[in-house]
Amino acid sequence: MFRCEHIPRSGNWIKRALYLLTPALILSTLIAVHHLKDNANVVSMSQNEAIWFILQLTKEYSEFIYQLQNYQFGNTSHADMMVQYEILWSRFNTITHNDLVVHLSQFNGLIPEFTARFEQIQAIEAQLLNLPVSGNFEPVVHYIRADFESLVAFLNEKFRLTSGDMSHRIQAITQIEQLIQFLLFSTFLMGSLMAYVLLRESRTHHFLAMNDSLTGIHNRLWLNHKLRELTEFNQPFTFYLIDLDGFKTINDTLGHHAGDELLKVVATRLSRLSCQHYFAARMGGDEFAVIELCGPTGACHHATCIPEQLAAVFRRPARYAGEKHDISASIGVSQFPGGAHSISEVLRQADFAMYEVKQSGKDGLRFFQPASPETAKITKDENSPSPTSDLAH
Repeated sequence: MFRCEHIPRSGNWIKRALYLLTPALILSTLIAVHHLKDNANVVSMSQNEAIWFILQLTKEYSEFIYQLQNYQFGNTSHADMMVQYEILWSRFNTITHNDLVVHLSQFNGLIPEFTARFEQIQAIEAQLLNLPVSGNFEPVVHYIRADFESLVAFLNEKFRLTSGDMSHRIQAITQIEQLIQFLLFSTFLMGSLMAYVLLRESRTHHFLAMNDSLTGIHNRLWLNHKLRELTEFNQPFTFYLIDLDGFKTINDTLGHHAGDELLKVVATRLSRLSCQHYFAARMGGDEFAVIELCGPTGACHHATCIPEQLAAVFRRPARYAGEKHDISASIGVSQFPGGAHSISEVLRQADFAMYEVKQSGKDGLRFFQPASPETAKITKDENSPSPTSDLAH
């Protein structure tokens, strides 16, 4: 059964907002992913670079302490000890003055710390050179060992993942990951909302294309589609063609606004018939159509339902132009496939039956009745010229 629907509002501002927000979210996601990649690369390269240089530095530092102690106990020469000092010196110099060491600067205060310790190592060079003469090993060994232990403790704290500078990097990566998850969810939400808006808009356009803009019920385009569908599936139905009586007079005397009011009243009544298995449409102008579906055998459900309901529709006065007026309609009826075998026959037969109602004084309903052979022969004979007439000519 036909139900009168309201045209949904598309909400153009929502669609415009979605068109702006969705690309912005996608761009934000790409930027966040780029930052995540950069931070991950910084963490990875910083760790790898720092670990290599620090391992080399601490290795040479511990080797220098070992050589210094061996020299103290006479197990190596002063020259070998100083060679190890030069190697340690070069390690410090590589870290503090090498342009290729770029990622160590990511750690706050690391380069200044190494620079300060390098200066301290340089400061004891004179004492190391003077050891063969002074023989004062204890202060130098104690200083070097204390500085090495302090350096190790500093590096352990600086490169610990759960604290220090690396923890800030790890926390930043975690925050970016959370941001990306939020952006992806928001993008999915915006995409879903956009799909919903587009689907709703598509349904709105379809509704506008298939429904009459004045009355809200189905229009002629929908009616043609429906008739084609029913005939293709060989679905039996009864077709009612309704033409309002005196509609032109109403437009001419009371104005088109009054005529529009009457059309709306009739459309509303047709859409609210209490019968089932039917559809109502406006064909245009003052013409309406009702399709009543029938059973597989061709017998319509409650065969007398629609005629009775249509009689009730036009029996009641309608209010338009500020007053109640009596209304009537001429209704022609055809059937598929019992009488008609195509859409054109359905329309033609209903139109012929409706025209007969008009000729008989209007305000009525008539089923199309095919002419009997006898009637057809009499009609043909009446319209044919007589032999006498032929001779006269």
